[in-house]
Amino acid sequence: MALTTVPACKAFRGIDSDVTEHDDELARLIPAVQAWLEQECERRFDQDTVTEYFDGAAWRDRILVARPPVVSITNLWDDPARVYTTPLAVSLYDIADAEDGLIRLFDGRSFCSGQKNIKITYVGGYQVIPADLEQAAIEMVWAAREKGVHNLIGVRSRSIADGNVQFVNLGWESLAEGIIRKYRLRTGVH
Repeated sequence: MALTTVPACKAFRGIDSDVTEHDDELARLIPAVQAWLEQECERRFDQDTVTEYFDGAAWRDRILVARPPVVSITNLWDDPARVYTTPLAVSLYDIADAEDGLIRLFDGRSFCSGQKNIKITYVGGYQVIPADLEQAAIEMVWAAREKGVHNLIGVRSRSIADGNVQFVNLGWESLAEGIIRKYRLRTGVH
C-alpha cells in the first residue's frame, strides 16, 4: 500500500480530479518518496505477514520486530537447532508494545542462546497509513515536483534582469525531520 495517492496529492493543491496533467508525474514520485521515507525510518509501513529471525544471545526475554505496529503473532519459536517444528505456547509471550513492535516472554523465561534460533511470524505494519505520515508524503511529493519543474536542485538563489530572486531549497530532510524521528524503527530494547 502506498503512503498516499494521486487523488490525495491533487486534493492538497486544490486540483480537480478531472484535471490529469500531473497524474503520471505524481504517480512516479509517490513510490520514490515512500522508498526514501522507508529508508530513512529503517522500516516498511504497509501491513503484511512477516517472518523474522533473531540471535538468542542478543535478546534475553524480549525481541523488537522490524515492522511495527504488531497486529498479531502467528507463531514464535525458540529453537537452538533451528528446526522450528514446535512453536512456543501462546501463554508464554505477548505483545508488550504493539506500536514499537516489542514482544516479551512471561514468567522469567529467557530465549535460548544461539544464532537465528528465534523465529517469529506476525502481521505487522499499518493497514491505514497515519494521517501525519501521509501528509508528510504528500508535501514531499509536491516538493520533489517543484524542484524538478523549476530546476531548483542545488539552487540557492537566482538573479534576473530586473531584480534578484532567492529560492529556499529545502531538502526532503527538512520537510520530514519530525516524521522520521517519530516513525524511525527503534533498535534498542526497552
